[in-house]
This record gives sequence, structure tokens and C-alpha cells, in this order.
Amino acid sequence: MRINRPLALLVSLLFVAVIVTGAFGTSWHTVSELPENPADPSNIQGIGMLIFTQYVVPFEVLSIVLLASLIGAIYMAKGEGNR
Repeated sequence: MRINRPLALLVSLLFVAVIVTGAFGTSWHTVSELPENPADPSNIQGIGMLIFTQYVVPFEVLSIVLLASLIGAIYMAKGEGNR
């Protein structure tokens, strides 16, 4: 039981380090820097091109995180009494 506490602290610190590095180490693009298409003022095509070319890895990581949270929510909603 004592081994779990330092391991949990280490994992938590690594998670915080990744989040902080990602937040401050990323060059955030503004709307004016997105590719413009005069025929499409909403610029859906430009955003889609960026997501599936330059930002494909963060997009896939986010999909895995969202899937894990969905599975966790289903597990928690099921409860102990339904087994």
C-alpha cells in the first residue's frame, strides 16, 4: 500500500509536466493565420486540412482521452449493484 502513494505522486507530476509543457510550448494559431477560402467564410475546409495534416497526433490523442473518459463514465454509471 505504501508503494502506491509515491507512484501516484510521480504519475501526477508527470501528467502536470506534460500539460504545462503542452500549454506553454505550443505556438497557438489565431484565426487570421488559418488558410483563407473566400468561397467558404466559415473556413471549415481550412480547419479540416489543419486537423488532418499538421495536428493529426493531438487530434488522435484527444480522441483516445475522450474515449477513455466515456468508458469510465459508463463504468461509474453502472454502479456496484448491477453486477
